[in-house]
Amino acid sequence: MRYEPDLIREHPPASSLMENAYRRLKREIIEMVRPPGASFTEQEVAKSFGLSKTPVREALARLHRDSLVRPLPRAGYVVSPVTLGDATDLCDMRSLLQSEAAALCAERGLSEPDAKRLAELAVDTDEDQLGGPRFEERFRANYEFESIIANGCGNGRLAAASVGVLDEIERIFRLGIKLDPSMPPGRIRERQAIVDGITARDPDAARQAMRQRTGSARREIVGALAASRSIIHAEIAAP
Repeated sequence: MRYEPDLIREHPPASSLMENAYRRLKREIIEMVRPPGASFTEQEVAKSFGLSKTPVREALARLHRDSLVRPLPRAGYVVSPVTLGDATDLCDMRSLLQSEAAALCAERGLSEPDAKRLAELAVDTDEDQLGGPRFEERFRANYEFESIIANGCGNGRLAAASVGVLDEIERIFRLGIKLDPSMPPGRIRERQAIVDGITARDPDAARQAMRQRTGSARREIVGALAASRSIIHAEIAAP
């Protein structure tokens, strides 16, 4: 079985009105159409989507279980905030899982089509900006790159866990890039180093290269979130 992140997965037509409402609202939240802290009501969503309240209510209950929305007593819902704690936890999980996936990928080798596609995805000439006009195209390419490595590890549980973390962290990635769209020099070389380690069938090199890449991403994301106005002006309580 092949696991794909929600961003690049081919979705069949929704099997129910609830599923349709869930998918649409989830993507609006992840893609920052409804940013963290935005409030809305069940009725507003139902009117916007052209649906009755029942499927929307069921979709919102599911999104609540996903921790993407929070109910407000007698006032609708609010999009759950992004916290530094969640960001660092997810970045650390991504690093642990994908570093081991890269090592296993190097150990067992990739199929020829996957190896060729991974090499293609490692090339990116726009080094100075992540949040430019090609952002969505490049973001999807990045997720495809990660997905090939996750699925190439040969361990279904590890692949599923790695892809699950990519789904959870997508909203945080998008927020971090909105706050700071610049791309530090060397990020493309980090991606190429992973490909080189996997191609050379060198697990240690592949693992270290992935740790370097995910570590850089962690510093950039946490740095962007920590520098945001909402964090700078937050009150700090005494322990």
